[in-house]
Amino acid sequence: MTLGLIINTRPSVYHDRFHEAFGDLPWAIFNCPLTRPQPTSATIPSSRDFDSLIFTSQIAVGIFLPDAQWTNKRVFAVGSATADAARRAGFHDVVQTGQNVDDLRNFLSNDSFGSALYPSATEVSAELEREYAGRIVRRAVYEMISRNALPEELVAAVRNNTPIVAPLFSRQSARFFANLFESAGIVGPNTSIATIGISQDVFTDSGAAWQNRTVAAQPTIEALVVRTGEAIENFGA
Repeated sequence: MTLGLIINTRPSVYHDRFHEAFGDLPWAIFNCPLTRPQPTSATIPSSRDFDSLIFTSQIAVGIFLPDAQWTNKRVFAVGSATADAARRAGFHDVVQTGQNVDDLRNFLSNDSFGSALYPSATEVSAELEREYAGRIVRRAVYEMISRNALPEELVAAVRNNTPIVAPLFSRQSARFFANLFESAGIVGPNTSIATIGISQDVFTDSGAAWQNRTVAAQPTIEALVVRTGEAIENFGA
């Protein structure tokens, strides 16, 4: 089988989770975090006005830094890693609502919560505050900053036509990925790079029409691993 690279584009906080998920595939993982979180100056409203919190990422939990008035609130967490992070942060009542935002929507639609604060990134895949107007208040407590350039080793691998599979988890990561390749002078169709979105939404504003791209069967990391394995097999065919 042709040997290539699986690009880990996720922020450093997800390093172990990515390696656990993709580590059994036959290609080496090349760590290339595309972004890093940076706190914003968002003002957090009084905890008295809310009975619950929504976290869709471990990063949001780590940046929110709750005080005792918040840790007694009910927490709705997307994914087991986010739920675990919330418990470690001191929250007492944590409910994992599923694996993705669609699971969260289904859960919230059947829950009797009153008012929830949603600490988030500046860019989100779902504007829950619009979908649940009057019940959810979103505060962008951090933004994701793009790295300045691709590692030289990765650029050299691409120029040498090394087969590469890049699992992508968000529209923002796809956009940054495309911009970084363009900045490196790598533009146009490239059959040695396969990009795989965790959902079709990933490629909405990617800024690059990747010639070889596909989408996971379901919006989960497990489905993304399966599709990555298939892409690897296609390179070796």
